[in-house]
Amino acid sequence: MTMARKQKRIKWGAAFCTTVLAASLLAGCAGGGSAGNTGQEGTGTAAGTDGQKPFKMSIMLTSYNPEFLDPEGEIYKRLEERTNTDLTLTWVPSTTYPDKVSATVASGELPSAILVLNQKLPYILNAVRSGMFWELGPYLKDYPNLSRMDQIALDGIAIDGKVFGIYRERDLARDGVMLRKDWLEKLGLEMPTTIDQFYEVLKAFANGDPDGNGKADTIGLAESAESGSWRSMLVWHGGPVDWEIVDGKAIPAHMTPVYKETLKFYQKLYDEKLINLDFAVVKDGKQLINASKAGAWVANLNDAQGIEESVKKIVPTGTITMTNALEGPKGLRSAGGSGSYGLFMIPKTTVKTEEDLKAVLNFFDKVSDEDMQNMLVNGLEGRQYEIVNDEYVKTTDSKMLVEYGMGDSSQLAVLRDKVTTFGGPLVHMRNEMYNKNKEIAVSNPVLSHISDTYSEVGSELDKIIVDARVKFIMGEITEADFDAAVARWREEGGDKIIEEYTKAYNDSAK
Repeated sequence: MTMARKQKRIKWGAAFCTTVLAASLLAGCAGGGSAGNTGQEGTGTAAGTDGQKPFKMSIMLTSYNPEFLDPEGEIYKRLEERTNTDLTLTWVPSTTYPDKVSATVASGELPSAILVLNQKLPYILNAVRSGMFWELGPYLKDYPNLSRMDQIALDGIAIDGKVFGIYRERDLARDGVMLRKDWLEKLGLEMPTTIDQFYEVLKAFANGDPDGNGKADTIGLAESAESGSWRSMLVWHGGPVDWEIVDGKAIPAHMTPVYKETLKFYQKLYDEKLINLDFAVVKDGKQLINASKAGAWVANLNDAQGIEESVKKIVPTGTITMTNALEGPKGLRSAGGSGSYGLFMIPKTTVKTEEDLKAVLNFFDKVSDEDMQNMLVNGLEGRQYEIVNDEYVKTTDSKMLVEYGMGDSSQLAVLRDKVTTFGGPLVHMRNEMYNKNKEIAVSNPVLSHISDTYSEVGSELDKIIVDARVKFIMGEITEADFDAAVARWREEGGDKIIEEYTKAYNDSAK
C-alpha cells in the first residue's frame, strides 16, 4: 500500500467513527476527516490537466449508509484519476449532518468544498455576506458541463442574486399520484385524471373491499401531517406553490381563498374516513400503502417502485400505477420545486486563490462527464451491477457495495442529465411523468429571494399554519379559528416576511 493510500485510509477511518461514537464526540471525530486540510491543501495546479501534479482537495458531505465509499476501491481510484486530484472525502451521517455543517462553518476550519443542504439558514447567509465563500456564477461559463446548469435551478440557490455553489441536480417537479392498479381493476375503475374522479376512487378504495377480505379495513389515501400531498393538492385546486405575487405583492399560500377550499376538501376526506384518521401523528404515511392498507399515495413518484416491491411481499399480484397530476379548476398543473437538492460551496479560507478555485470547479465539471455521472449513480458494470436480460441487477458482494458506499457515491453527482436509467416499467414511467410535470410546473415566485425574517423564524411560523391546518381538517377548529391562526402568523413575523419578499421580488424585477 502506498503512503498516500495509507494516509487516505486513516482519514477515511476517522470519518467512519462518526457512526459509532456518541453524539457528544461527533464533532471532533467527523472533523478528523477534515483535519487533513493542512497547509498543504490547495497545492498543485489545475486539476484534470495532463502532466500536472494532482490537486489536493477535500469535501465534506452527508452519508445515508453505514459504510462509506471505499478509498481504496476502483470507483475512488477512477474519481481521483479522472479529476487529477488527491481527494479526501469526509462523510457525516445524515442524522447529524446539519449540526456538523453549523459547527464546521462556525469554526472556520472548512474543507475545499462543503455540501450545504439549506443555503438560506441564517448562519450560511451571514457567512456568505461576510465573504467566506466564493461567488461562482461568473466562472460557470468556462466549463463544458457546469455551463449547462439550468437557470431555474441556479436562481433557486442564489443568495442576494448571486450564485455561491454548485447545485446537485434534481427533476423540477417530481410529485404525483401512485395507486394500486390491481384495486382499480378489481373495482372496475379507470385511472383518475381529475380531482373529482380521484375522490370517487378514494371512496371506492375505502368502501368497496378492494382487497377482497370481506372487512372494512382499507382506506383511500395514505396521509401524514406534513405529507407532500398537501402541496400538490393545493396546486391541483388552483393554488400557488408556497407563495404568489398579486399586484406586485408577495402573498403566502395560506392567505389565498383556494387554500381554504383545499382545506375543506381534505376535511371531507377525513369525515368520510377516506384517509387514515391518525394522520396527524403518522410520520410516514407511505407505510400504509406498503402494507396494503391504503390504495393511494401522493408524493415523489420515485416511491412507486419501492411501494410495489413492498406490496408484492404481502399480495404477490399487487401492482402500482401512477399519474403526474390531477386536473382542477385551472387545468393540469404541477407543484414545481427548486430543481436541485443541496449545493457544494467553496470557502475562501481554504481555497485561497483563483487558480485553486478553478481546480475545485474543474473537479465538479469532470464528475459531470457522462461516464462519471453513470459511475457515481449506477456504479460500474461488472462490479456494482450486471445487465441480465436487459435488467439492472445489483451485486450482492459486500465488498463491491462498499466500493461505492452502498450507493452514497451518488452524493457526489452534480449533473445527472446523462445518467442511464435502469429498472422496470415503473422506473421508466416515473421519468415520463417527471417530463410531463416539467411542462406544467408552477414555480414559487420568491424561491430565488431571501427574507431574513423567514430565515430566522420561518420554521416556527410554519408550525402555526401546519397545526391549524391539521386541526381544521380534523374538525377541531372552525374557519374563524384558522383565520385567527393566520393573524397570529402575521403578527409574529409574517407581515415582515411579506414585506421582505415583496421588496426583493420588485427590486429584482427592476
